[in-house]
Amino acid sequence: DTSRPEYKSFATFLQSIIIIIMFVKKDLRKIPQILADATSRAVASPPSHPNPADDDDNNDDGNDNENSNTTKKNDKNNSNNADDDDDDDATIVTEVRFARRAPEFLPSCGVSLLLEPRYRPALDNLVQLSLYDCGLQTLTGMELQSSSSSLDVGGTGGGGGIAPPLFPKLTSLDIGRNPKLTNDSLPNTFHTQFPRLLQLWSDDCGFGPDIPPSLLEMERLEVVRMTGNRLEGKLEGGIGIRYWKSARVLAFDGNKLSGVGKGIGKLKYLEKLHLRGNKLVALPEGVPGGDNSNLTAIGLSSNQLTSLPVSLLDVAATLKELYLNGNQIERLPEGLAEKLVGLTKLNLAHNIIGNGEKDTSAAGSQSTRGITNDGDVTMEDAEDDGIRPPPLPQDFVDRFGMPDPLTGMCTKDECVVRMEGNPMAESIRKKHLEEEKRKAKEMAMETEAETTESIQ
Repeated sequence: DTSRPEYKSFATFLQSIIIIIMFVKKDLRKIPQILADATSRAVASPPSHPNPADDDDNNDDGNDNENSNTTKKNDKNNSNNADDDDDDDATIVTEVRFARRAPEFLPSCGVSLLLEPRYRPALDNLVQLSLYDCGLQTLTGMELQSSSSSLDVGGTGGGGGIAPPLFPKLTSLDIGRNPKLTNDSLPNTFHTQFPRLLQLWSDDCGFGPDIPPSLLEMERLEVVRMTGNRLEGKLEGGIGIRYWKSARVLAFDGNKLSGVGKGIGKLKYLEKLHLRGNKLVALPEGVPGGDNSNLTAIGLSSNQLTSLPVSLLDVAATLKELYLNGNQIERLPEGLAEKLVGLTKLNLAHNIIGNGEKDTSAAGSQSTRGITNDGDVTMEDAEDDGIRPPPLPQDFVDRFGMPDPLTGMCTKDECVVRMEGNPMAESIRKKHLEEEKRKAKEMAMETEAETTESIQ
């Protein structure tokens, strides 16, 4: 019987095992063996297909920090062909993942192992490279070289000129979870070795208090992730004006940023902006701005915001997700709910909405003035007797409804709004529980009276 709970539990367990086998497929060879194999393939079959860096399929912003493995593409049709034994010698390795291989990078804790001249043909073909969680402390060697250096394979440079970049086709680089990588770990000309880089993953490193200049100079970047670093103060003001003008995703969660520059409001390709877990008190005027015409998600949770940016209305046509939980927001502006028509997710949990409200205001009982018996907020006479207007504007209540007494969620609209942890929601919850307790007590008293009467 497949409907029995124990069968479903076993099926779920089996499915989990299959997923683990599929995605945790580690190449058991050592790094030199992998690079030697990639080099031999590159030498035996020089790439003739279009540059993989120009393929739109390589522009996804999803994080993929799996264990080390390789992806091979056929040089005739640019399709995955790793399992075709007949064409195996004609495949070129375009992706290597050396994640979680810290012991192999000892004792230098650097990347010299990858940069040996004999492996240069392999580097020329790489499109994706992961050095995630490898215990790295320095990236020395990934810098501008003279053609007479040891990295000039075959002597093609000659004459002491500038050697070609180490990674001419690389579009995605993951150096995340290397906490000992700091600003001093990067050579000044680091950016020159990645002329086509589109995605930079550097979460959980030690960069700060400012963004390293060599990373800012990577002008083609579309995805930049620097969560969990040591960035402090105001975020680089040149972003969006001089740097990273093609950015689609910016993630600076978990730092100590106290401000951002107005240039972010000029990023016309920006889709997602993550600034969670910082020390932001407010956003500058124009962030977000009208130029952010593709912005769909903003993450500002766990900061110190006291109000919402008025300029949110400038991205009303595209914004779908807005995370403001864990701030110090006390009330919402009029017109927000009415104009942000595209919202599918709105999180306002654990703010101070309704803080200090009297019981006769919207934060009070649903049976008191300010909230009608059916749960609708009324605005008339809100300011009489010194009572402030309700913390939830009428357009908000009309669209989303009032917080549910038990869950704290507003569920009237398709966009469910999370309000739990706010004084207003907690007040409604408390009064609801008190009312339920009163009803239960009355019912118990009535039952006891009926029992007594029947005995008599």
